[in-house]
Amino acid sequence: MKKTEREKYYVAAENILREDFLNYSLKNPLNNDGALQPPKGQKTMIYIKSKSGGKKVQFVFDPEKRIMIGRDKFNSNIYINEAFVSQQHCCIFSVGDEIYLQDLNSENGTKLNRGLLKRYTLFDGQCIRLRSNDSIIIGFNKFKITLFYFDMALM
Repeated sequence: MKKTEREKYYVAAENILREDFLNYSLKNPLNNDGALQPPKGQKTMIYIKSKSGGKKVQFVFDPEKRIMIGRDKFNSNIYINEAFVSQQHCCIFSVGDEIYLQDLNSENGTKLNRGLLKRYTLFDGQCIRLRSNDSIIIGFNKFKITLFYFDMALM
């Protein structure tokens, strides 16, 4: 099916904004300990990337809006069509300036890798604070997390 002209320019605009978010994040990294203290006029955002079936997938989200991950095609922000993934598997959300990952009572748990040595498995509604460079493993999918500040004056 051929994309309409309108669909093409909306996709192009989305790509430009995504590129701007990423470039800005490289210039404005978070503290090494993952502490979030955005400067005045800036908002904490989350960039999630993954390789799925040889295809690179990238997302930019505002963590103030709950990010749902699961097998529910209609109610998930990140949809994963795998038997090991629950309908509503986990979510990412913010409390103040801190970003959290919460397992939503999934059958197989939600795994988080932090560096080379720290590995966590969340079950039954457990939460953990996310940091840049964390990796979330859900089923056979690995999602790399980058937290960054976005200058609201650019809007």
